[in-house]
Amino acid sequence: MIIEYCLDLFIEIDECQAVCIPISKDDRYHKKIQDHPKLHFVEGGSCRAESVKKGYDFLVSDNFVYDNILIHDPVRPCLTKKELTKMLEDFSNNEFQALILALPISDTLKLSKDNLIQSTINRENVWRALTPQLFSKETLKKAYNSNSEDLSNFTDEASLLDDLDEKVMTMKCSSDNIKITFQEDLRLAETILHNQKRIQ
Repeated sequence: MIIEYCLDLFIEIDECQAVCIPISKDDRYHKKIQDHPKLHFVEGGSCRAESVKKGYDFLVSDNFVYDNILIHDPVRPCLTKKELTKMLEDFSNNEFQALILALPISDTLKLSKDNLIQSTINRENVWRALTPQLFSKETLKKAYNSNSEDLSNFTDEASLLDDLDEKVMTMKCSSDNIKITFQEDLRLAETILHNQKRIQ
């Protein structure tokens, strides 16, 4: 399964103590995932952000000893150990409260309504936010405490910090770190994983 490429990576690195995976209460596929002491499953929420919050709640309520929380989309299976390691090193060597992988926008951006272009958006200093996103535990706690109401409008966890006085840094990553959203993305991901020698 797609998620297993991500799980294999996090299981492999020593820095990762636990992985919490929110799932639907009706999910049957998680039972096919290899059994590993690092892996924990919780029932997810009604949207992505609520599911991540439930994973966070599990980690802070259990007896894990850790300083940081990393959030990753399982539909980004092409993340490499090299890129993940660099991210962890940059975070530990600097005084960031949060660090996200991102890519600068190279396309022209149009604001459109009902297929009619309203305006062109200046793409300078505009980045695509990707995952993983890495937070100090205390920073993420502060972010959730400041946004305790409806989380459904948040499409990534870094957005929770937009109105807080915290340093959220971007780290440019490889364009191989694609998100599988459409059917055609599967073929591209397969090609990338072949090139990474993670599929034989």
